[in-house]
Amino acid sequence: MKVFVSGQIGDVEFVRQTQDSFVENGHSITHDWTRNEAGDNLLAGDDAKLSNAQEAAKRAELDLKGVLDSDIFVVCTSNEKAGKGLYVELGAALGSCALRGTPKIYTLGQRNHMSIFYFHESVAHAETVDEIIEKNDD
Repeated sequence: MKVFVSGQIGDVEFVRQTQDSFVENGHSITHDWTRNEAGDNLLAGDDAKLSNAQEAAKRAELDLKGVLDSDIFVVCTSNEKAGKGLYVELGAALGSCALRGTPKIYTLGQRNHMSIFYFHESVAHAETVDEIIEKNDD
């Protein structure tokens, strides 16, 4: 299945580990926002986005395309800080699910930050990535 893993910029290593687990189990990643042509330049913070507006716009397009192309959308929620982009991505996944019935949507890990949308009927919670993989093995 095709997977998009969302998370907070400060939680990049956990997002990468989660993506690696899916790939090791035969799934593919629709878009890896943690790696790009600019290396580790993740455009963290307002100034980075403002001074790289074209790059920020390009990345926004790629992120949304990755969400919409996915069969499984995972938002990592163990990080202490809430992100901004991850909520936009979650909204896109929920909208796509409502209109097209896909992707399957999961919150992953301890929910150290909250959104009412984590409790939407289309969202399931898993403590581990293995739980998600087991539920989606064909």
